[in-house]
Amino acid sequence: MRFGCCISLLDDTVLRLPQAGADYAETGFSTLRDLSLAQCRERAQALEEAGVPVPVMNLLFPGDLALTGSRVDLPAVEDYLDQGLEKAALFGVKKLVFGSGGARRVPQGFPKEAAWEQLLALCREVIAPRMERQGMVCCIEPLNQGECNILNTCAEGFRLAQAVDRPGVRLLVDLYHFDLEGEPRPSLEQYWGYLCHAHIASAKNGRLIPLPGDGEDYREFFRHLAAAGYQGEVSLEGNMPGGLEQIKASLAYLRSLL
Repeated sequence: MRFGCCISLLDDTVLRLPQAGADYAETGFSTLRDLSLAQCRERAQALEEAGVPVPVMNLLFPGDLALTGSRVDLPAVEDYLDQGLEKAALFGVKKLVFGSGGARRVPQGFPKEAAWEQLLALCREVIAPRMERQGMVCCIEPLNQGECNILNTCAEGFRLAQAVDRPGVRLLVDLYHFDLEGEPRPSLEQYWGYLCHAHIASAKNGRLIPLPGDGEDYREFFRHLAAAGYQGEVSLEGNMPGGLEQIKASLAYLRSLL
């Protein structure tokens, strides 16, 4: 497995991630909306010179771009994706994380079944073809019920990915959300061939990134990931008040468990 860290594209700490032992950075796709192509090229060059690959970006859609309900503006969604993917390609991105709880949240009073069909059509007809043309994959990220009111579990994300039935759409497991929703860790093994990315943080400790003695069994998590055939990237995504030193300690700890 390769270990990285979720961090802002524009935070210069990202340039120092190799000092903490990170294999890569995972940054925000929606940030690209406010950057020109020239600015993206400049930032991509700085990251390359610092030895920081960016194979993954998260935050696929900003909260102000509705994906469910009666206010969906599909041409705006398509234009946003087309512009962003051109910029993401400059960074060598191969995976995009579709969490985006604010964007996909179902408006009050809108039928959840209809919202599901909207997300299915979005993934199948808009996202998947664009991912496949770019040689990228969209990873559906389930979010706990406190953050979103649809696609809360890996079981639901898997059902959506199966229904889309395109190689450009797969499933992400985020241990924080997974544990908050009470999903059994052995259930990961049924997602063979669909798991394409993983996030990790502690559900018991306010979403702190993993550290020794925090009461979590990360080795069990890795064991079930391996049993599901997953050997890809795992990103720290959580609170890290200790900054770069805490990232370094967390990454060293996780590697010791493999």
